[in-house]
Amino acid sequence: MTGMHALFAAIVQMPDIGGQPNPFPVHHGWTWLVRIINMPPWAISPLLVQTFLSVAGPTMLGVYGRQMDKLISVLATTWIASVVNLSPLTVAGKSNLTTFIDEYRSLGNIRKCKGHVIKTC
Repeated sequence: MTGMHALFAAIVQMPDIGGQPNPFPVHHGWTWLVRIINMPPWAISPLLVQTFLSVAGPTMLGVYGRQMDKLISVLATTWIASVVNLSPLTVAGKSNLTTFIDEYRSLGNIRKCKGHVIKTC
């Protein structure tokens, strides 16, 4: 499931290419992220959020700036605490997301994931 979600995040963060607009621009990613934070979390939710942010986070931060920073603060202070540790998947997802947020806070930026830039011949 996280693989499909990483694909969604990759599509959302892509710029327009050759004058053709992206059919799923970055605002679709913002909508998804806000909606998942406003829902009661499922066991897989922290893992999906971390996957999404690791792929589309740099673009989202560039587009939404301070609002994205506030959203990450809500994740760190309120949302992660509301996730109940029901399974090893939840514990791992919370741990990965917490590490991701701590790295963001220390760097002040989100690192681009490997393969973010596609080299062409």
